[in-house]
Amino acid sequence: MKINTFILSFMLLSTTASASTLIEITKISGKSKEQVASILGKAIECSKNKYGMKCSYHMAETEIVYINGKADWITVEGIDDIPFNKTALKSLGITVTRPIHKNAYSLRWSNINGIKEVSIFKGEKYSDYAYIKVYTD
Repeated sequence: MKINTFILSFMLLSTTASASTLIEITKISGKSKEQVASILGKAIECSKNKYGMKCSYHMAETEIVYINGKADWITVEGIDDIPFNKTALKSLGITVTRPIHKNAYSLRWSNINGIKEVSIFKGEKYSDYAYIKVYTD
């Protein structure tokens, strides 16, 4: 009986740990490159593209495209151990709610926590990556 209780407790803690917050999207969305650096640390690399500056960060394997000087398109690759369901939002620091779109490969939310759109894509076993559009399409 003690072993079963221990195993059940371990499984519950493992699930909870997987859903912990990896990055606070709401704290970096719409922020300048300097403001984001104060939260995520210095960018690994940055390059210009036709939309603005694109920078990569170690934290949660994050890439941000700064449009008009603000963090707008955010890709988070470091969610491979996060279950592919609505609770994956918690790992992004976003309020957990039911998606407006759901299929075997993607989940999508609109107008959540002041963010235009959040999409999470399925990986081989769990989530693969999240793509966030703060303001623009």
